[in-house]
Amino acid sequence: MSDKRHGISIGIERLDNQFYLNLVAKGKLTHQDYQYMVPLLESALAGVEHPEINVLADLTELDGWELRAAWDDLKLGLAHGRAFKKIAIVGEGNLQQWMAKVTDWFTPYDAKFFESTTEAHQWLKD
Repeated sequence: MSDKRHGISIGIERLDNQFYLNLVAKGKLTHQDYQYMVPLLESALAGVEHPEINVLADLTELDGWELRAAWDDLKLGLAHGRAFKKIAIVGEGNLQQWMAKVTDWFTPYDAKFFESTTEAHQWLKD
């Protein structure tokens, strides 16, 4: 067990007149992280009749996933993909850029990788 901080933070933010889901992932994510996060996200989505949610996913401090957590992430995307409109992934490096491409291929929403939060915000507004 590592003492290094890890986990997922979820919030709602507003940019100009648009609201979006702000997700920040830190450290190496575990299955237990998803055990806590998924019910919160599902509860929030249940309250929206026809969700079309934009997401800013900040992965700049993400070190990766345990194998079971990566499976949890894929299941979450497949189960709730229709609730999302766009996901802007902000990160660093080829792995995160590759993840954005794979996400875009296998889910019904648009996913795009950015190295800049400013560029990600602009894309979410368009």
